[in-house]
Amino acid sequence: MTGFKTVTFAKHEGVDIKLDYMLPAAATPGSKVPILLWFHGGGLLMGTRTCAWSHLVNAVEKHNLCLVTADYRLAPQTRMPGIMLDVKAVMDYLNSPDFLVETGGVVDQQKIIVSGGSAGGWLALLIATGVGFEACGLMAPPKPLAVAPLYPITDIEAHFFTSKQYPVSYVKQMIPESAVAPFLDPNAPQSSECALTSPRMKMYPYMVQEAIEQQLLLEGTSIPASAFSIAPAVAAGQCSMPPMYIVHGTIDDKVPISQSEDVVKACQARGFEVEFEVLEGVDHLFDMDPKYQLENMYAFIDKLVK
Repeated sequence: MTGFKTVTFAKHEGVDIKLDYMLPAAATPGSKVPILLWFHGGGLLMGTRTCAWSHLVNAVEKHNLCLVTADYRLAPQTRMPGIMLDVKAVMDYLNSPDFLVETGGVVDQQKIIVSGGSAGGWLALLIATGVGFEACGLMAPPKPLAVAPLYPITDIEAHFFTSKQYPVSYVKQMIPESAVAPFLDPNAPQSSECALTSPRMKMYPYMVQEAIEQQLLLEGTSIPASAFSIAPAVAAGQCSMPPMYIVHGTIDDKVPISQSEDVVKACQARGFEVEFEVLEGVDHLFDMDPKYQLENMYAFIDKLVK
C-alpha cells in the first residue's frame, strides 16, 4: 500500500507474519506519536492487513498517529491458539526496542490503541482484556492504552454463530461446500492473508450458513468457545477493560449489534469507561465508504493521547 512500510515481525510454523506501518510527517524522536494498531476482519477465516480503509489512512496525518495494520494466520489451518500467538507477537513487537529502531525512535510505545473491524475488533478486545490467552497457554500481552472495536464479534457461543442460516440473509442462495472446500481443509498450507478477490472470501458467509465457527477455530484444541467470550469474562470480574470506544450499526446482519451491546452492558456494570456509538440504519463494514471518517472514534483517541 502506498505510504506504508512492510515488516516481517514473526515467523510461526514457517509462515511469515507481517505488518504494515505508516508514520506522519511531523513525527520526530522529540515529538513521538501514538500507535493505532488495526486488525482486519473476516471471522479469522479470511482477509488481509492491506485493506485499510480511508479513515485509517487519513488518521495518520489528521490525528498524528502511527498506523499499524497486522496480519495473523487464518483458521482452520491455524486454530485459535496459533492466532492468539500471532496477535501477542504483534503487541510484543510494537513494545520492543526493535520497533522503536525500525521507526526511527518516533513512536510512543506507552500509547498504543488497539482497534479492528468485526473479527479484528474481537482480537482487539481479547488483547485489551487479556481474555483467552491463558486458555491458549500464553501470557497476555501488555495492556494497550485503549481499545476501539468496530462492529466486533465478541461471543461465538451466541445464537447467531450456532444456528444454521439457510440461506444467509445477504447471500440469498446456498453456498455449496465445493466453493470453499480447499479452505476448509485444516491440513492445507497455513496462510496469514488472502486477497479480497480470492475464493476464500466466501468462507465467512459459508461459516454463518453452516454455523461452524467454533469448529473452524477450535476443533482439536479441547479449549471451549467460552474461553474467548468477552462480556461474560467482564461480568464475572475475570478481567478489566481499558477505556473503550465501540460502534455498531443497527441493521448489521453479518455480526449482530447484540454482540457489542452485551460487552457495553457488562463494562458499564463494572464502571469501566465506555463510549458506545449506535448507528441507525447502518450495516457491517460501513467504514469502507470514505464518507465515514469516524470522527467520534478519533476524538476519543485524541482525548486519551494528549
